[in-house]
Amino acid sequence: MVVGLTVVGFGTSMPEFMVSVLAAGRGSGGLSVGNAVGSNVMNLLLVLGMAAVIREIVIVGRKDELNRNMLFGLLPAMALMVGAWNGMISRGLAVVLLLLFAVFLGVTLTKARQGGGRRADGGGPWLGHAAKAVVGMVGLAIGAESLVRGGTVIAQNFGISEAVIGLTLMAFGTSLPELAASVAAAFKGESEMSVGNVLGSNVFNLGLVVGSAFLLRPSEVPVMIIRQDIPLLAVVTLALGLGVMRNGKISRLEGVGLLVAVTAYLAFVVLRGA
Repeated sequence: MVVGLTVVGFGTSMPEFMVSVLAAGRGSGGLSVGNAVGSNVMNLLLVLGMAAVIREIVIVGRKDELNRNMLFGLLPAMALMVGAWNGMISRGLAVVLLLLFAVFLGVTLTKARQGGGRRADGGGPWLGHAAKAVVGMVGLAIGAESLVRGGTVIAQNFGISEAVIGLTLMAFGTSLPELAASVAAAFKGESEMSVGNVLGSNVFNLGLVVGSAFLLRPSEVPVMIIRQDIPLLAVVTLALGLGVMRNGKISRLEGVGLLVAVTAYLAFVVLRGA
């Protein structure tokens, strides 16, 4: 669970980070925040839904941890709703989001140290892993640049708002690492890592990603994202968290329900944009 919340969550959130920061730097605030919010919805509905369909997700004896992580998933969403209700994400609000993320990371790591754990083998020379990390970062930067440029062109050519592109196409693209990580964890029977990856990634997306993007360049964003999509994200986070805490699992049938819900959400966003 801790590995999913931190290491895997950070790694799978790097595409959102690159895309949102690049989009904000170009003055595309709607694309930036739409990507982060849409990716969070995809994580909760598509990623957990797919993982649960493959293998029932079971989490037992983690009520306190789930409570804490659900709270940190809700706090950045609430801060955005309150601070950006008028459609403006200021530098001050960006600082608040980054502080919430820092608290989340500090609390998670502190609790992990208190719980203790087994030290694993390093897996080979660190230099080779560092080289892979550098290559991966370069690849992400190139891919993010292409995705932002392509998304902007699609929006301009087809008369679709950048917010809709961010909430749908770009959100799906940047959520693929979470999908891959959670599906792999499901096949291996690592249910806690699937949930931890999604919860951690969502805090990274709203805290670190949106905070960094708008600290770099504060701007106006579409109010529909703040007043409709973020409240929906908060409701889904709360419903899923309470559901898992109630019986300690997400069944295959519930996984199918999540996949139906994400299909309905995408249809709603596209129709609303039209």
